[in-house]
Amino acid sequence: MEAATLEHWYALYGYAVHRRCVRLLQSEAEAEDALHEVFLRAWRYAHTLQGEEPLPWLYRIADRHCLDVLRRRARQVPTEDVKGPLPEEASAPDTSEQMHLFGQVLAACKERVRDAAVLYYLDELTQDEVAESLGCSRKTVKERLAQFKTVAARLLTGGRAKRGTG
Repeated sequence: MEAATLEHWYALYGYAVHRRCVRLLQSEAEAEDALHEVFLRAWRYAHTLQGEEPLPWLYRIADRHCLDVLRRRARQVPTEDVKGPLPEEASAPDTSEQMHLFGQVLAACKERVRDAAVLYYLDELTQDEVAESLGCSRKTVKERLAQFKTVAARLLTGGRAKRGTG
């Protein structure tokens, strides 16, 4: 990848990637670091982008990096600090506390479940749109979202979910 292309992407997509990192991490400082890491990885792995639009690809890099940060954070947080009420109806996290809990649940899920949950809850895509984006059926999306809810229930009501479940 040429430096000019990366600079162009940063100018076009840097703000959106930064906002996504802020939303996941709930920290401006960590989001700023994450933004730089995303574009460093984009530079390093540009050869893997084959005919795909850059923004969804950059979002996936950001999601994975931010989830790594959240996992590291989760190892340092006592179990009683992440317990909380399970919402009656699933919806996008809209407070800092909800986003923190959402990140804890994401960190405990398998990648395929995380991808579906991020697209559905954060990006607010419909299940049909999530299915199209992930290249799977709507039924599969429903199953993955159900797995996400199961991990959330276990984590938020009974202590830590086993890492990698769901």
